Amino acid sequence: MNHIKAFALAKWATGEKLELIEMEGEVGLVQDLSDTLMIIKTKTISQFQKIDSLPSKKGRWYYLPFNKEIIQLVLATTDCNQYNIEMLISAIQSKILNGNIILNDNQKDNILQLLNYFEKQYNKDPKQIKQIMQILDNTKQSVQQNIEKLINNKDQLSQIEIKSLELEDTSKVFYDTAAAVHRKNRLNRLKRRLFIGGIALISISFICYWIFY
Repeated sequence: MNHIKAFALAKWATGEKLELIEMEGEVGLVQDLSDTLMIIKTKTISQFQKIDSLPSKKGRWYYLPFNKEIIQLVLATTDCNQYNIEMLISAIQSKILNGNIILNDNQKDNILQLLNYFEKQYNKDPKQIKQIMQILDNTKQSVQQNIEKLINNKDQLSQIEIKSLELEDTSKVFYDTAAAVHRKNRLNRLKRRLFIGGIALISISFICYWIFY
């Protein structure tokens, strides 16, 4: 039997269910949530109120406002520590929802992982769980920083590669230009030699004609 059973998002004024993420093996939670929401919508709820709860056939629904329209709910057994439930809701809100109530598959999987984590830790002291969550946050932050460093290094390598290609292109242009200049100089030298040779040939022909004729 699960001690942490489900997480839900709903509109408290209308009792409309938006999301329900159930732990494996749980059944009949949709109707249980619907019945609880019918009670919640009759209550006066403040956006800034603290966590509260209502008993149900499946356990106890803990609820906490997400904003002025939406509430977050967690279904748990009656022997769960309320502070741990509040920590679970806070973790989901800050680490996964980020102000967004439309969940994608990845966010749903992450919420389910948190539910499973708190299920394993349900009877631990809240201070212990808080310390563990802090360690996980620090580890996640460290991993994120390492990923960012790798991305930055990759960007730097890409810039070096681009500059290398640009240098290679510049070198090729320089080589092609130098080769063209060299060919032009050789052609000019050949023209000068042919011009001088032609003048010499004409001069010799004129001298021979002068002597023999």
